[in-house]
Order: sequence, then structure tokens, then C-alpha cells
Amino acid sequence: RGTVPPLDEIAKIKAEFCYRLIVDESFSFGTLGPNGRGALEHYGLTPMVDAEIITLSLENSIGSIGGVCVGSEEVVDHQRLSGAGYCFSASAPPFLASAAIASLKRIRNNPALFDSVRKNREVMYRALRASSFPLEVVSDDLSAMIFLELPKQDADKSVEEQVQILDDIRDKCLRQGVAIVSTGDYIMNN
Repeated sequence: RGTVPPLDEIAKIKAEFCYRLIVDESFSFGTLGPNGRGALEHYGLTPMVDAEIITLSLENSIGSIGGVCVGSEEVVDHQRLSGAGYCFSASAPPFLASAAIASLKRIRNNPALFDSVRKNREVMYRALRASSFPLEVVSDDLSAMIFLELPKQDADKSVEEQVQILDDIRDKCLRQGVAIVSTGDYIMNN
């Protein structure tokens, strides 16, 4: 739903009760933190200290396929021994690995990209909140994933009426050159 957890508070609890923290940075990498390194960086936390395992999909900010799991030496050794059957059976093709490396280099060499992402996100949130569409923004303002819902007063409408509202909004957006996904057709057909 586009939420950003309070990792600073979670890390304090983790330290107090001595447990391992796994953080999925798939949607925060490239969008949060001064250098776009994700939610841990945004909260000023240290990988492998405040979170022992970090996972990341390459499909979002990197524009490739596959994923990465980063951890301490102990965690990596365990993964290597326990997951050997999976590690090499589903490796990314070389051209996709090259695309991921090129994306990472572009991110590293263009720190202004993060300012642009932040500004675009802020503009989008403001525009959606000021729009005439009958939708509520339910995502955290820090999230680059923006989730919209019909307002509570539309909850008493039938499913068909709610789907029609969503589809009308989708069609209006598409006519104006804005890509948006409506789940209405899926709900009606499944």
C-alpha cells in the first residue's frame, strides 16, 4: 500500500531484543535516501549492523530482472550452502546483468536523479490530492508507489458502480496521456 515503515524505531527494538532484521529495499532503492540507497539510508541506518539481511529486486529502479540478497558473512555462507540448487539454476542472462550494472553506474554517476525523483513524487502527490477525481491517496508521502482508493462515502455503492468509477478515471487519464491501472475489470471478471 505504499507504506514506509519507521525503520529507525524498528532498529531500536531489534537492538533491544537481539533479533535479526530483514529489509526488502525493492521499492525504496533508487527513491529514498540522499543517495537513493533506500529506506535504511533514509533513516541513517547502517546495512549489516541495523539490518542483517537486505533484499532488492532488480526490476524496479534498476530495470532488469532478478534480485539481490545482501548480508553478513555468516548469512551469505548459510545462503550459499542452503541454496546452492537455486543459485545457478536461475541466473540472469549476461545481457540483463550488464543492463543492471549500467543502471547502477548511471545512478552512481548522476546523483541529481534522486532530486528529480523526489520532486516528481511531491508534484504527483500534490496533484492527486488537488484533483477532482473521487480518490484518496493512501500511500505514505515518502513512497514512490502511490496507491489510490475510492473515498469512504463510496463504500455503500455496489461493486459494479465502484468499478465503473475506477474505469472512468482510468479512461480519462489514458485520454490525457497518463498511464494508470484500474483493478476494476479484474475484480468483475474473477
